[in-house]
Amino acid sequence: MPILYDVDLAENRIVLEFVEGPTAKEVLTSGAGGARDLCYRMGLLAGRLHAGDIIHGDLTTSNMILRGDRLYLVDFGLGEKSGDIEAKGVDLHLLREAFMSAHSDMMGLFDEVLRGYRDAYNGAETVICKVGEIEKRGRYVGKR
Repeated sequence: MPILYDVDLAENRIVLEFVEGPTAKEVLTSGAGGARDLCYRMGLLAGRLHAGDIIHGDLTTSNMILRGDRLYLVDFGLGEKSGDIEAKGVDLHLLREAFMSAHSDMMGLFDEVLRGYRDAYNGAETVICKVGEIEKRGRYVGKR
């Protein structure tokens, strides 16, 4: 995540590091090498977030920026602090849906996302099971 430089409560604003680079979506769409590793790192990032009970709210490949060897997660406008498995499941489901929509030719690589997620988060299996429940509903509704 970008570096937080300042919180100005009087003006209701925060100042963050500007992260320049291609989005994960752009990197995957370009066909550049390293897609398997990038997908694994996307899962690690999501798993670390959820291990800290942070819900992104808009977890997509468009909200991940690659700068050098670091992957940054941006746009927490819909984010929240929650240990709710449903909210985590909705987050992961949204990433899967975004992946299917933008990178359908690479769906096999979503297994790498899940591998990274499992490696970063001890509660991963519970959330992955919840994603399955959400998908069976045909639509998802989070507790937001």
